[in-house]
Amino acid sequence: MTALEFIHKHLEDEDGCECMILPDGTVEEPQPSHLNFLVERTGRPAAWLHGRMEKSMEPLFWLVEYTGCMSVWQTRVVSPSAPTQAQLDTLEELHDAALLSPRYLLEKPDESYAGSVKRAKTEPV
Repeated sequence: MTALEFIHKHLEDEDGCECMILPDGTVEEPQPSHLNFLVERTGRPAAWLHGRMEKSMEPLFWLVEYTGCMSVWQTRVVSPSAPTQAQLDTLEELHDAALLSPRYLLEKPDESYAGSVKRAKTEPV
């Protein structure tokens, strides 16, 4: 759905914002969870993904980098290292609609995640 559709659907929610922003700027509900949503988006088996992720890496950050999706909660946003302009525009719309906290935490994976993901994307399943 578009950012505006998501805003209208959740404007009255007391729990705030929880969604995924795809690279094209569209918004989806993270069902059943953020991690499960991201694993499904990869099109890869979870065991394969786990085998490519370094042991010290946080799965959420790795999967956000792999899929290019932005994981959003009311007080926290985990963004890929290079978000698209469409994602940034959508995030701004959600913020302007007061679905995000005024000073939400924006986190991005570091270069080690980008390198790990790049290696994983070149490997066969």
